Amino acid sequence: MTATIVRALILLSLMAVGVSASAQNLLANGNFESGLAGWNTWAAPPGFWDGAWIHSNDCDIWVPTVCPFGSGGTSHSQKKGSGAGNAHGGLFQTLAVTPGRVYRLRGVWSGGVTGNAAGNASWWEVVAYNGAVGAATIDAAPGPMDVLIARREVSNLALNGVFQFQWEPFSGTFTASSNQVTIALKTGSFFTLDAAGYHDDLVLEEVTAVPVNASWALMTLALALFATAMWRYRSHMARK
Repeated sequence: MTATIVRALILLSLMAVGVSASAQNLLANGNFESGLAGWNTWAAPPGFWDGAWIHSNDCDIWVPTVCPFGSGGTSHSQKKGSGAGNAHGGLFQTLAVTPGRVYRLRGVWSGGVTGNAAGNASWWEVVAYNGAVGAATIDAAPGPMDVLIARREVSNLALNGVFQFQWEPFSGTFTASSNQVTIALKTGSFFTLDAAGYHDDLVLEEVTAVPVNASWALMTLALALFATAMWRYRSHMARK
């Protein structure tokens, strides 16, 4: 009887949520087990941004408590050393989506930085840009058709002051406005010493609503299972 009630409660919980995520990960190599395959690097134009991020899959400079993350063998890392100057850059992928559909982007990230000159600032962002875009668009702030999925930031650290956040999850949804979306990982840091950002287990999946007719069918089935379980329980108790 307990198993029947559990099944009924699961069905009712699906009804309460009303949405489900497809199992397919639209991102290529979201866990970085194949290095940077499937990803493109981007960097802000030179000038104020006189430094560069080094992209790799190793774990040095602001190593998170556990690196690589999870059971996989690698995590993405981008880092700059103490003499690397100011840097703004990251990775991106452009993917096909269906206009009007809702998508969820989730993953884990970590980062850290050491302060240097006054007025220093660092930030870590994950952004879903509408359409196929390049470095010039990614370098700028998200526009009205873009969605900021996650952001961490710190500013005005003291000389040799430290800021770090350990592995933590991020998640956000967006509705596709066109038939393409560009997922960008962005890290910026200026007037700082060494800095790094880490990413792993990124998943982009379509979120589908349960149709109304299907919802009523699920509810009817759940209630029937629950009623059957209660009838069996009462019959069993009456025979004692």
